[in-house]
Amino acid sequence: MKAVLRAWTALAQKSPILTLAATNGILGGVGDILAQTAESKNRHDRRLNWDHRRTIRFVTWGAVCAPIFHKWYLFLNRCFPLPALHRRSAFAAALAKRVLADQMIYAPVGIAAFFVAMNAMEGHSWASAKARLSEYYWPTLAANYTVWPAVQSINFGFIPTIYRVPFCSVVSIFWNAFISWTNAR
Repeated sequence: MKAVLRAWTALAQKSPILTLAATNGILGGVGDILAQTAESKNRHDRRLNWDHRRTIRFVTWGAVCAPIFHKWYLFLNRCFPLPALHRRSAFAAALAKRVLADQMIYAPVGIAAFFVAMNAMEGHSWASAKARLSEYYWPTLAANYTVWPAVQSINFGFIPTIYRVPFCSVVSIFWNAFISWTNAR
């Protein structure tokens, strides 16, 4: 495992955007396959009817979002630099500002973009996108607020910048399974 991490780190240092995009795309696909597997277990026939196009959409979404996440995290680093951990109150205040900015700015926009992008990649109309947003946006944003503030507190506070997108990508396997399932309903 150490060798894999070293190899990944070397690739990320040499070509961060491409490495992050590939990693996030692959893990997005894994999350969708997990969702499809869970959905198949809930059906009467229990057979996995894998929708490869759906998985490709999640791989595409993950790959496209990774550079955006990376730039967003760098932006948050610049706006809210973290002081040394031993300065607890200053550290906590800066960390809270990062998480708050992430959850109040990026999360609402990112969730809306997800539903609109998936709708477009599925070939549906703008009216369909609005209907999907109307039905799923607020419940998904509420679910986001139960998971991501804690995840981002760990991510922004303790994970080195180059590993932040992959850290979120691993958590996103389960989050993507949830939103894939929500999107497919």
